[in-house]
Amino acid sequence: MTDRLVTIANFAFGPDPTSEAELARIKLETEGISCLLAGKNFTGMYWLLSGANRGIKLQVKECDAKRALEILSTYKEVNIEESELQDSTPEPSALKCPKCDCEDIEYEKFSKKLFYLSLLFLRFPLPFLKKSYRCNKCGHVWK
Repeated sequence: MTDRLVTIANFAFGPDPTSEAELARIKLETEGISCLLAGKNFTGMYWLLSGANRGIKLQVKECDAKRALEILSTYKEVNIEESELQDSTPEPSALKCPKCDCEDIEYEKFSKKLFYLSLLFLRFPLPFLKKSYRCNKCGHVWK
């Protein structure tokens, strides 16, 4: 076998293909496989056109390709837990209306009336913060 480089993975799409390619490169280099990221600079500079260049190519020597694919197949993606993605507002089901003791409430972050009035008069919307809770049963509003 020669020292010819072969492409074993492409990182063109996704939220951050540059970081994914770097993580795969680091994983292979910690296992002792030397590798190269082709197209990394192009994707960094012209990220909108990265799909035309087929993104970042992870290349290894032809003799290391089989072992590198085995290492990358055992590599598991890290998933962000749902608790980290949720909004920091309290859960509406845990709150109760102070007037009627009902649990059917909703959180209003912005004032809809002022939003539409600003759109009507100023020709662009201004989000006026309201940050209050409203009971769907009795209509009571509180902060």
